[in-house]
Amino acid sequence: MRAAAIVPVHGFAPYLAEALDCVLGEEPAQVVVVDDGSPEPLCLHPDHVERCTLVRRDRAGGPAVARAAGVEAVDDSIEVLALCDADDAWEPGSLAPRLAALREDPGAALAFGRATVVGPDGRPTGERWAEPAGGSHEGEALTSLLYAANPLCTSSVVLRRAALEDAGGFAAGLRVAEDWDLWLRLAARGARFRCVPEAVVRYRRHPGGLTADVEALARAQHRLHARHAGLVDDRTRRRAQARDLAALADGLAARGAHREARVALRGSMRLHGPSPRDAARLVALALPGVRGRVGRRGAYR
Repeated sequence: MRAAAIVPVHGFAPYLAEALDCVLGEEPAQVVVVDDGSPEPLCLHPDHVERCTLVRRDRAGGPAVARAAGVEAVDDSIEVLALCDADDAWEPGSLAPRLAALREDPGAALAFGRATVVGPDGRPTGERWAEPAGGSHEGEALTSLLYAANPLCTSSVVLRRAALEDAGGFAAGLRVAEDWDLWLRLAARGARFRCVPEAVVRYRRHPGGLTADVEALARAQHRLHARHAGLVDDRTRRRAQARDLAALADGLAARGAHREARVALRGSMRLHGPSPRDAARLVALALPGVRGRVGRRGAYR
């Protein structure tokens, strides 16, 4: 089974060389790097130029659009797409077991591994990514799991090209959480996912990452949960959207938009009911001497 790795890049990419070293070390059949409208056109390291296909987009469209451009450059004979973001990295030996899982289960749309969360310096942050059980995940349980949270690290995913096409491709109109949208679209079509615990990737948290903007991420997740609300029961929907609005309140408070933060927090409380903590935060957001502390906990919890 042959796989092509797709690596989208935009702007300054301090971790790209590390990402490509790791990807090329796994010897996929093809590696496509997509320069998504960087202000200065991307120049690959000499060690990578001859081993990668470089695609340049004139205007930035976000990760989903960049990945879609990457698919167009993949050789028609390759049936599996392996994803890796430019700030992440595959651990040695992580690609083979994911491809083996797809080989062993022809009905599986994708296989994914586990993530070790690291900081800008490459050291583990201690944060735990959700870890679904190894093996097959399908049906209603998979859909509910995916709606409540995103347990798939994009850089750990390999998926069948045909399944991607059947689900409508990468581009989904979202600049953030676009990968999560794809997983939900696949699950809605009855796709089966395979978790391969021994396939480990390094997921990097850093200030320049798209998910570091709490407000933008919360807004994107709120749109995503509204878009796919029909997949789950009302209680699951309300809980997810309440979490989105609570996160949005944090993001708004962090940039000093305290009135808007109060509106978002009230919306969260209407959806899922008030808690003592929410009530305290609502009061704090109204007090000039205290509200500056709300939303300071950082992007990740």
